[in-house]
Amino acid sequence: MRLPQLFLAAVLFALVAPSTEAASKAPYGRAMNPFVAALNRQCPGRDLQDLSNGDLELIMEGFVARLPLAQRHKVEDAVGYQCARVEAGLTCANTASLEAFHRLGVLRHFAAEACATKWTCKAFADCTQTQP
Repeated sequence: MRLPQLFLAAVLFALVAPSTEAASKAPYGRAMNPFVAALNRQCPGRDLQDLSNGDLELIMEGFVARLPLAQRHKVEDAVGYQCARVEAGLTCANTASLEAFHRLGVLRHFAAEACATKWTCKAFADCTQTQP
């Protein structure tokens, strides 16, 4: 390959290939990374980061309902602030909730609750729940 072709290939690669660093700085990645770390410590191998957004949201609903009122309002305010100004789905609400859990110091407790659900995932949204 000649020098111009190498340069063009390098530029195209830089434009097309997503950066791991950039992905981890995106709101979803920033919220998920500490959550995944907590899941890996508390229930390794269950891959609960692959729960569907709906299943994760259901777990969050139960968890938020049992938080003290002040913390519950902080989570609700964070979701409202982050998601109300855009047309957003569950990913936005889940991201805002995980960030709020982290700020409030309850992310580890939420991960424990997610682990207690008995879900196990093989791939994204390919999860089963074992019966007690």
